Amino acid sequence: MKTLAFDTSNTSLSVSVDQDGQQLASFFSDEKKTHSVTLLPAIEKTLQDANLSITDIDEIVVAQGPGSFTGVRIAVTTAKTLAYTLNKQLKGVSSLQLIAANITEFEGLIVPYFDARRSNVFAGAYELKSEELIEVLPDGHYVIDDLITQLESLKRPVMFVGTPIEELTTKSDNLDAQFSSEYIPNAHNLVKLAKSINPVTDIDAFIPKYLRYTKAEYDWLKTGETSGKDYVQRV
Repeated sequence: MKTLAFDTSNTSLSVSVDQDGQQLASFFSDEKKTHSVTLLPAIEKTLQDANLSITDIDEIVVAQGPGSFTGVRIAVTTAKTLAYTLNKQLKGVSSLQLIAANITEFEGLIVPYFDARRSNVFAGAYELKSEELIEVLPDGHYVIDDLITQLESLKRPVMFVGTPIEELTTKSDNLDAQFSSEYIPNAHNLVKLAKSINPVTDIDAFIPKYLRYTKAEYDWLKTGETSGKDYVQRV
């Protein structure tokens, strides 16, 4: 099984080409450039380094969100287009779980998070069991105070994984908490995480997991013309 995996959920760009779980080639960049410009050339270069063409790929795995609205949308759209036009298998993985996968040893809750601004974060909680990440607290858009309250109720050691947020650090005093700097996404981990995920059965219905409304969605919902669909499906 030859797999192309990529993530553009936030500032960095990570691409990996694997065969049967072994990485053949990879690409990483944290330059502040538009992913819509850099993603396809990065995929092409990684495939060249692996001595493969896009038609050799059997499976495409993408970080499906949450994260930057634009970054997630670019990755998902690219994955859908490649999977559909080339008739390849497609899988989506949580962008938060991808960050959590950087922690390979910890007895407690691994809490990956992205800054969602205004005292909010995208976050989830996972625990390692037999080298697998098991969801304990679902990925969501949380007010920091609410996230801390839920973690306190679980009464477990916590390992936060994400870019430093002073408010999160300050409000974690009552937790047995550690903070990891291992928050850079690695697309190779997408391949590992995708092993336990079923392929997408309807590529057209595969959409980003933003976990909160965009301004366009808020405006659209105010019109009342939802037709039983969410905004992304409608558009």
